[in-house]
Amino acid sequence: MTATVVVHAEPPLVALRRGCLGVEIDGVPVGKVKQGAIARFPVPAGTHTVRLTTWDRTRSNTVTVEAVEDREFLLTGRATGYGFAFLVVPLVRATMIPWPYAAVLLLLMVAVFWSVPGLLFRLRAVGDSLLPSARGAEPARPAEEGSADSGLWWESDPALAKRFGKNAAS
Repeated sequence: MTATVVVHAEPPLVALRRGCLGVEIDGVPVGKVKQGAIARFPVPAGTHTVRLTTWDRTRSNTVTVEAVEDREFLLTGRATGYGFAFLVVPLVRATMIPWPYAAVLLLLMVAVFWSVPGLLFRLRAVGDSLLPSARGAEPARPAEEGSADSGLWWESDPALAKRFGKNAAS
């Protein structure tokens, strides 16, 4: 009675930042996925939580997955682009602001990006995979329009969906 969680890490916008992302299922590190590649992880059928981590201990949002026996569930991880915010520090220094203020700004930005999951990259549930399965299980139909998976990124997170007045289940 096993299912498979398939994690696709989209390639980064800047090729110099390409690396490996750690995959945690139910809080336990189970492996890595290289950016631009796909990795499969067998799990027991049931409900699981999945999260991606990086070498600098930043992490993605947590996604709850309902794994069905002999099926694959696809998750996609992608960068948010907020990492380019660190380019502000040299610009601040170029405006003749003293180094201590620029250093404090940098430390504040690092603290925020490290402490808030999902700011640097997001994990999104796509649903049953249309990828060929190793077991030869039949592929699932694509997600319908208007499902929770086709909405904006904050609609996939129940806490943020509540904050913005969206129903994550619709």
